[in-house]
Amino acid sequence: MAFREAGCDMTFLEAPQSIEQMEEYCQRVSGPKLANMLEYGSTPILPPADLQKMGYTMAAYPLTLLSASIKAMQESLQLIKEGKPTYDKVLSFSEAKDVVGFTKYAKEEERYKC
Repeated sequence: MAFREAGCDMTFLEAPQSIEQMEEYCQRVSGPKLANMLEYGSTPILPPADLQKMGYTMAAYPLTLLSASIKAMQESLQLIKEGKPTYDKVLSFSEAKDVVGFTKYAKEEERYKC
């Protein structure tokens, strides 16, 4: 609570180990609060709506996308190694171009062609 009194913008409780600890923190500490959602960490992973109801104003998922990407790469590499197709693991070429912005870039390029 001293952090809030000192003027911090947001507080963060390091690695609560139960929903009860998370709820107590939200009840006892005023102001904006950050929940750190780390899969296989100490803190229970809760849906954003539940965190908001509890009193959290922000949720961070610091390794979710990186970890999911690594897992997808490992699975894809295993399929390649086994000589199996990877179509169910990848976007179509057209979708991939859209996601990274190539399609939009190509349209913009057309505007400036002589």
